[in-house]
Amino acid sequence: MMNRRKYQIPAIFLAMSLLLSACGGKENAAATMHLFKTEGTVQVNDAKGKSVEIMENLGLYSGYGVSTQESSYGWINLDDAKLAKLDEGSEAEVRKDGKLLELHVQQGSLFFNVAKPLEEDESMDIRTSTMMVGIRGTCGWVEVEDENLMRVYLLRGKVVCSILDKKGGTLVSQELAAGETATMTLDEKEASITIAAFDAGGIPDFVTEEI
Repeated sequence: MMNRRKYQIPAIFLAMSLLLSACGGKENAAATMHLFKTEGTVQVNDAKGKSVEIMENLGLYSGYGVSTQESSYGWINLDDAKLAKLDEGSEAEVRKDGKLLELHVQQGSLFFNVAKPLEEDESMDIRTSTMMVGIRGTCGWVEVEDENLMRVYLLRGKVVCSILDKKGGTLVSQELAAGETATMTLDEKEASITIAAFDAGGIPDFVTEEI
């Protein structure tokens, strides 16, 4: 009897340890980004391209893509201080590695609002494969026609707009201030960023609803 009990006790502790490890693993893998609201027809795909069922406060992991159809919108909570909203007919992918966050916009328009300035070790970029907008703490929206044409409109704060080469090096970079718009273009001959003021009366409805 004594020998039997002697081996039972370690077995119980082993089972408890495995259970606690499993729970800890789930917490570590918990999503920090969520699709917290949708309107109309919105689709989500995981990093492998498989469709994910839409549900309330759907967790989004790095590599997940969100797309909207006509008259449809998707709101993404990136954390308590960072919000993004996809306009109708838009598509974007969220990418996150630690404190490094990217919103890769394939097409359409995306509103962003970063209420709290990022820490020194944080980054948030909105980009295509060749263009990047570095966000610190600001509000505005982007329009993407294709990977070589992006327009950025800034309502608050400052951002840095950059056009990149195929290796990720910076071809040209300019700072954009509130009330300005940047048109970023890239072709075989030239990379250019054109800065101009924009009319507040031209703010699109999907942005006006958020501000």
